[in-house]
Amino acid sequence: MKRFRRFASLFGRRGVLAAAAGSLIVLGTRVVLQLLTTAVDAGLALTQSNSSQVLSQLFPYYAWGLVLGILPFAIGVFLCLWLLAPIAAELHIAHVITRSLLAAAAGAVVVFLVQLLGSLFQNFDDSAGRVFGWAQGFFTTVSSNAGWAFSNSLYSALSTAINLIPLTVLAGVLLWVWLRAHPAKHEVSGLIDQV
Repeated sequence: MKRFRRFASLFGRRGVLAAAAGSLIVLGTRVVLQLLTTAVDAGLALTQSNSSQVLSQLFPYYAWGLVLGILPFAIGVFLCLWLLAPIAAELHIAHVITRSLLAAAAGAVVVFLVQLLGSLFQNFDDSAGRVFGWAQGFFTTVSSNAGWAFSNSLYSALSTAINLIPLTVLAGVLLWVWLRAHPAKHEVSGLIDQV
């Protein structure tokens, strides 16, 4: 525990443990739920005739959903609860819910950015043999897929946020209840409190 506190003090802001706890509630719950859903889908695929083909596609789909959707959302929630709008014991429940909604919005922004970068590099054209061939392939891909990448990323971010808003609010309220039972020895404030 001393090592983690020493590591947390490197960032110069307190409240890392509370923000990490809130984001880990969201991440852990969603990972378990998605793993259970994937296991049920795999069980249903085993009853069908082409089960090996479906099974080979389920778990990579799960892994990409984790890397491109759930993990960036949890990172956005963590950054918001740590730097922008931390949850403290002295807040009212309305403020806790508002800050949790802001954390969900921050998670959606991070998902949007990750999805946008992933969509732009999805059809990357590698032109071997030229010194700057990668640049031509990149700009061709960006110009031809920019609208599709933007709309697809926006849809993914909004659907992820809508699905995870209740879980994020629940995590914020649970964190607030825990902080009221175990008050911090220091003042907790974020960028939103300094305005």
